[in-house]
Amino acid sequence: MIKLDKKIKDGVIKVKFAASTYFSLLRHCAVPLLSIATFTPILLTYLAKEKPETPQAQANLETAASPAPIIPSPIVPLTAPSPKLSPSPQSSPSAPKKLAPSAHTAPNTAPNTAPAAAAKPVTRQPLAVPANYTPPVLEIRVAIKRDVASVLIGVNGPAVITDRQGRGLKTIATNEGLPVIPSANGLKMGDLSLPEVIFVQPTSADGLVYVDDSWYRGKVLLVAQGDRLLVVNHVNLEAYLYSVVGSEMHSTAPMHALKAQAIAARSYALVHIIRPANAWFHLGNSQRWQVYKGIRSEYQSTHQAVNATAGQILSYKGGVVESLYAATDEIVAWAHGGRGMSQTGAYKLAEKGLDYQQILGNYYPGVGLARLVLQN
Repeated sequence: MIKLDKKIKDGVIKVKFAASTYFSLLRHCAVPLLSIATFTPILLTYLAKEKPETPQAQANLETAASPAPIIPSPIVPLTAPSPKLSPSPQSSPSAPKKLAPSAHTAPNTAPNTAPAAAAKPVTRQPLAVPANYTPPVLEIRVAIKRDVASVLIGVNGPAVITDRQGRGLKTIATNEGLPVIPSANGLKMGDLSLPEVIFVQPTSADGLVYVDDSWYRGKVLLVAQGDRLLVVNHVNLEAYLYSVVGSEMHSTAPMHALKAQAIAARSYALVHIIRPANAWFHLGNSQRWQVYKGIRSEYQSTHQAVNATAGQILSYKGGVVESLYAATDEIVAWAHGGRGMSQTGAYKLAEKGLDYQQILGNYYPGVGLARLVLQN
């Protein structure tokens, strides 16, 4: 189960969450809280203090040049399928065809520049993760296609199709576009008949799976549901966040705003791992949950923000905070009753010099930071 550890054990420092490490109660509001007493063998440990960053180091971090999108070399995305490569359930699937590579683009819209909430006087409490800390390997299941008639599947390297029990059914050639449709007895992939539930799984750690218009890390589950398809990406939580941060916030936002977004998104995702949407997936990929676009919304800056806050979540009294957020203060007030982070506000607060802990303290008063570790 997840619990708070307040001792020193096995060489890992796990200290009490001193009163000074709680964010100041800047405004009175409740935060959604989920008990985690019956979850997996993971515990939360509160973070120890470290010396504040030097002004020069902080300035260098927050004024970094506009980052370039992450492009896994030598991989380039496949072009989106033409209508002939997306057969309807009533038609026979076309033969597998090679898809020509195209240049990778990952457009980011400019951040909303509406006025943010006034900066609150938050006492800075720098928190650090031990140098040898590695976040636990947690898999999140994200529905990337729901109730669709067909999809086009491809891979960037060696990959295998397996059934639910992990038995290998077929290998897939690199950059080969294979249309998948439901059939009376399961799934049709090209000319191959398959069970109604399959996985497409790269055999290398850096392998990617292509689904219609995007590349995804991890493996992809395809499920026939009558004459429709469900497609779910099984991916490591930290890798998932690389894309979510770049999808939810402009990649050129100040680094501390991106860090605040990474922690809020991680906490929100963990709540849904604990409380999944259904038996097939934990959450979806749209604004209904958190926007997730695969690697096309990954950037150097989003990798940096996620890695710098590895495993850190918002926690309160042994629970994980469901850290709601929205684009502006107005939307937060309308959609979440004023409880949650304004992304535009976080951007503006970071520009004014607040660090990510102060930003989170502004929007989630009384809530602390904790890190996830595996329990022996």
